[in-house]
Amino acid sequence: MEIWIVEKGEKQGPFEAYEVRGRIEEARLTGDELAWHKDQEGWVALREMDIFRSAFEESREVPDIPPPAPPGPPLPFRRLFARWFDVLLYMLLFYSMVRFVGYNLLEAMRSPLAPFYFLPFVLLEAIVLHLTKTTPGKFLLGLRVVTPEEEALCLRVALVRSLRVYILGLGLMVLPLLTGICHVYCFWYLMRSKEAPWDAALQNRVRGGTKEPWRAVIFGMLFIGLMYLLSAVLDPAWVELMEEIRESAERAD
Repeated sequence: MEIWIVEKGEKQGPFEAYEVRGRIEEARLTGDELAWHKDQEGWVALREMDIFRSAFEESREVPDIPPPAPPGPPLPFRRLFARWFDVLLYMLLFYSMVRFVGYNLLEAMRSPLAPFYFLPFVLLEAIVLHLTKTTPGKFLLGLRVVTPEEEALCLRVALVRSLRVYILGLGLMVLPLLTGICHVYCFWYLMRSKEAPWDAALQNRVRGGTKEPWRAVIFGMLFIGLMYLLSAVLDPAWVELMEEIRESAERAD
């Protein structure tokens, strides 16, 4: 069968069917070219010719790809301690900088802008999650945050996740009571759904390795050390606060 093809506005041919098929397999023909053979009434797109139609049909086979892995165990306490390790580490860095620049710690803690102090933490956590799939606290306890395909979160998803944790999980760090209420709600949600509210909405997965005693020991030592350092940094604020309380009590008498 001799076939004529219009390419770049010019009629080319005649070609044998096997020649045309070879050019199709080499992706030298797109299928949109006009073609004709003597048993055909008029010019039609090459892909519409019965002899070549199958060469342009996309495979309809379903790829042999397993479905995304389901959420793992909830791991509530490992996640809670990992979260607070990250929070305390950020507080240590932030209030150390406040002291370094000479600003009054107690005034900084009482400032109406205090809830916004953690916005850099949200951004930093998102960047670290995007780059490493974990955070310092999660790394120490063998936790990773990934997509259902076990890939790292994109920066946008990581940022949304960190912001939701800050709002729903920590209650903006405004009042200890509000933070506690948020913890109770998130614990209930996590145990019921096997996912935290921010991970359920974004379809993230928190993966935890096997429980290794050495991780718990190292984490415990670092956690205590972190609390001690933070207490030392905040000590001037506590001293000033206790002095204010003492003076108020004396005036009341």
